[in-house]
Amino acid sequence: MEQIDYDYEERVHDVYQTQTRQTPLETSTPVETSTPVDASLASSDRNRYKYENEPNLYQANEQNHQNLKLYEERLVANKSRFKTGEVSVGKRVETETAKVSVPVEKESVIIERTTPQGGARTVSPGEADFREGEVARMEVYEETADVKKQPILREEVKVKKVVDRDTVEAKDTVRREELDIDRNDK
Repeated sequence: MEQIDYDYEERVHDVYQTQTRQTPLETSTPVETSTPVDASLASSDRNRYKYENEPNLYQANEQNHQNLKLYEERLVANKSRFKTGEVSVGKRVETETAKVSVPVEKESVIIERTTPQGGARTVSPGEADFREGEVARMEVYEETADVKKQPILREEVKVKKVVDRDTVEAKDTVRREELDIDRNDK
């Protein structure tokens, strides 16, 4: 009994491949015919025997096998970005007249002369002290308003951009091909 291995398959393949090369089937597309391969090349390419590569070996043609392509439409949504406007935030200087009220004090000295009660009267010689150069001193002060301008931080303005997200829905009619199979059994 002979062992079936890859070499045996190669010999069988070479026999049938030679026959099909002599009487090829008609096809609308040209099919390449393979030439016999020696064992050293065949062992490196074990996957070369496929139905698609050698339809003549399997005695198949386009009348026996046909392919249909089924198509369908789908909605594809893209979005584009465009400039709709611009916002400029700046500042300007306005002037106005401001008023401030500051209460100030001004001291003055009042000298008042009076006659003793009951009129002028006589005093004893020890009671009268006559001194020359006697002086009464009193300091007098006056306030003035010292008004200066001073800058202060009145307010801060933050300018930022936010993104509002929304979903836009679109409807359209799409087409799709389906298979219709009619069997005519006799």
